[in-house]
Amino acid sequence: MKPAIILLAILVVGGAIVWLIDRLFYHRDEPEKADDPVDSPAPQQGCADESCGIRSICPSEQLLAGECRQQVTYYDDEELDTFAGRDENSYSDQELEQWRDVLYTLQPSDLLGWGQSIKHRGLVMPAPIRDEFLQLAAEHRAT
Repeated sequence: MKPAIILLAILVVGGAIVWLIDRLFYHRDEPEKADDPVDSPAPQQGCADESCGIRSICPSEQLLAGECRQQVTYYDDEELDTFAGRDENSYSDQELEQWRDVLYTLQPSDLLGWGQSIKHRGLVMPAPIRDEFLQLAAEHRAT
C-alpha cells in the first residue's frame, strides 16, 4: 500500500509542476475566461446577430465595433423617421420611392453606416429596399 501512495504523490506533484510550467510560460498573454456564464457580459448586438440585416456583408471587426455604437448618424434622410415602427411589408409604392431616393444618393462608402443608422433609429427597411441595399453593399465590398 505504501508504494501506491508514494506513486500517487509523485504523479500529483509532477502534474502540478507541468500545469504550473504550462500556465507560466504558454498562457501568459491570454485573458482569464469566466467560469460562470452568469457573470460574463451579455454579447453585444452586432453583425453576428440575425436581426442585423447586414450580417452577410460585415467586412471587419472595425464594423462590428461601429455597429454597436449608440450614436445615430443621419445621411440627409430625416424624412425616413416618419416610418418608425412600420412593418417591412406595409409600405406603399410612393413610400418605397422615398427609401430608394435616399439609398441611391448615398456614397458607396456610406452604405453600411446608413444601414446601422436605420437600425439604431428603430426603422425597418422595406423588404425590396433591403434586398437592393444588400446588393449594393455587396457590390461595393467586391470592388
